[in-house]
Amino acid sequence: MSIGDWPLPEWFWYPVIFGYGAIVGSFLNVLIYRLPLGKHLSNPPSTCPNCNYALTFWDNIPLLSFLSLRGRCRLCKVPISWRYFCVEMVTACLWTLLYHQVATNSPLSWVDFVLQALIISVLVALVFIDLDHFIAPDELNIVIAVFAFGRDIATVALAYFIGGDALKEAVGRYTYMGWLPVAVMGALAYAGVLFALSVGTFVYYARLERESVVACIIRYFRFDEEEVVPSVAAAEVDSESNVLVAESTEDETADPPRLAMSPAFLCAISAAVLFPLIQWFALVAFVLPLLLFVFITREEGEAFATATGRFFRSADLGPPTSTDKSAKAAHDDAAAFAKEAETGQHGGMGLGDVKLAIGLGAILGPGLALLSLGFATFVGAVTGISMAAKHGRTLKLSLPFVPFMAAGAIITMLYGTQIVGWYMNILYPPAPRTLSAGEIIREQKRLERRQLERSRITDPTVEKPAKN
Repeated sequence: MSIGDWPLPEWFWYPVIFGYGAIVGSFLNVLIYRLPLGKHLSNPPSTCPNCNYALTFWDNIPLLSFLSLRGRCRLCKVPISWRYFCVEMVTACLWTLLYHQVATNSPLSWVDFVLQALIISVLVALVFIDLDHFIAPDELNIVIAVFAFGRDIATVALAYFIGGDALKEAVGRYTYMGWLPVAVMGALAYAGVLFALSVGTFVYYARLERESVVACIIRYFRFDEEEVVPSVAAAEVDSESNVLVAESTEDETADPPRLAMSPAFLCAISAAVLFPLIQWFALVAFVLPLLLFVFITREEGEAFATATGRFFRSADLGPPTSTDKSAKAAHDDAAAFAKEAETGQHGGMGLGDVKLAIGLGAILGPGLALLSLGFATFVGAVTGISMAAKHGRTLKLSLPFVPFMAAGAIITMLYGTQIVGWYMNILYPPAPRTLSAGEIIREQKRLERRQLERSRITDPTVEKPAKN
């Protein structure tokens, strides 16, 4: 029995999928905080990072617990980062729209939906981890690759047991030549392009004076093992000691600008994601969190406009307050990396981005993978230019590329096929069909009858033509 045969209305599955997405989003919050610190994901159970209070079941209900606690720990009353609420809501909304776009009564579509939904969830975690720590953990890149390659294998295997049209559909959609998984070609295409960009940008930004291109490429592959050397663009040679010394062009005590998100930004994304489903009612996903934010965070005597303004700033969406020394050390490491990135010594793109491209290319296939890269490049370029202009910096900003890769991949998963179809219709509009002689005569008679009917409406004296 397929899901479409169950005695339940179609709309029933949308809140169910939304709920499952929120539950996964709740787990992502744990993943985002613990994985970069090397902590176990389930032991100890969820605790307050500030006072180590062990959360109860009622403290872990997605979305609702945060609101019932008014955004504060039950024990120490320290404010909880609004990231927890926003990650749960964004994940739930993305799951719901993906279900609308992908899932049908076909079992193959449900396999596709579940694995794509899990990949989107991992991408959400990678976005915040990269924003916080400038890393894309290999564990998550491997998970995405396993899900992506597993999608093609699982759908073809399931279709083989179902047989008939399902097997033809799966082989035609998920393989080339009936045996080569689309994931293989997509991974080679996306990762290949990004690997070339990674090496090229490293040579461009991090190549030292009088260093050959070959030597620079060798240093690229040994970069994680060797001591970081400042680039010539931000260094000068001490004439007495012949040692490279970093040349400071900015205030060394000032933290460089970093990409951050506000609660308003994530709630706006949630509303935009829900818009194709419920139209203008999707504004509830923005307006309601705004009102709740002001109600929960507004201090006594604080103006309403001031509390509303904080909703549009990133201060309330940062990492959770923690007394853990490892969290403080990780924060300091990220701040140091951000300063180093502006010198160009880390190049323009790391190998973590290339590893992520393997999984994204595998789930999208070669054509959609390159479309995804185009979206990522465009959004990244606009963001980088805007931040450089705002802060008066060069384009050597400490901007992680994973958030843009994730944005491009998610847009392509949701709308890639429609975008390609729309573009092809513009590029190659369908030719009008030529009418036969008989069709032309029938069309002329149809137009004459329509004109006569209009004349009779305006002038009732017009006689009805006799039938032949």
